[in-house]
Amino acid sequence: MTRARPTMLYDGTCGVCTGAVELAVAHLPDRVDWEPFQTADLAAYGVSEAEASTSVHLVEPSGRITHGAAAAGRVLVLSGGPAALLGHLLLAPPVSWVAEAVYRLVTRLRHRLPGATPALARLPEDRPGASRR
Repeated sequence: MTRARPTMLYDGTCGVCTGAVELAVAHLPDRVDWEPFQTADLAAYGVSEAEASTSVHLVEPSGRITHGAAAAGRVLVLSGGPAALLGHLLLAPPVSWVAEAVYRLVTRLRHRLPGATPALARLPEDRPGASRR
């Protein structure tokens, strides 16, 4: 599968995850595609269901795959401008260590935290990023 743009695979049953995607879609340049892992052809992306169910995965056209807080950092870097500076900061130790620890905590609690209506509870055309494709 050849992709022209990076794709972020996220948990479409999670309101926190969907809210984060909505925030990114609203405030970052349109340089990343967003797809709930539950509707993605994971094999084509080189990500297993077990991997996708435990963290976000950014799959770049080069085949590079990053996950967790590092994936969020890469999205910011790919966005360019001031967001890229924040992305580089998130990817640099020791900030990256703290970011990953916080990411893991939120991941464990994500279904107990308030958030947006999960993407998979919406019609496909109403999911974050759908209108940008």
